[in-house]
Amino acid sequence: MGALTREIWIGAPVDRVFAVVVDFASYPEFVPGVRACRPRPAAGGVRLVEYEVDLGIRRVRYVLAHREEPPLRATWSLDSGDFFTRSDGSWDLSAQRGGTLARYSLDVQVRRPPLVPSGVVDRVVDELSRVQLPLLLEAFKRRAEGLA
Repeated sequence: MGALTREIWIGAPVDRVFAVVVDFASYPEFVPGVRACRPRPAAGGVRLVEYEVDLGIRRVRYVLAHREEPPLRATWSLDSGDFFTRSDGSWDLSAQRGGTLARYSLDVQVRRPPLVPSGVVDRVVDELSRVQLPLLLEAFKRRAEGLA
């Protein structure tokens, strides 16, 4: 898939947006496709989070290693999983225009399963970048703006 970066303005203060970003246990309540999200206790500044995500054609499980720099930055990298060969990303937040400018960056590579044509994998990746990423950003925006 390669690297993608998208920005969205959120009508909420930076600390509230950051709190939503790092509230991993709540992701199944509002993030499209996330069926389960199990954070483990942080150790050495890293929090491992196990995800179960429905991609439409199949469910995938993977673990990301998250690092937090409150309240402006959260990053992650792939710890384990059999669908992605790489999943690195970040949220970078800045106070702007009475709210928060949130920059979401993602660099993902997908492992092509045996006997699956590359065209199928390409369609899944295209769907993730074209459709799912904007839905994800809107979900975080609604969640942060809806919290009192």
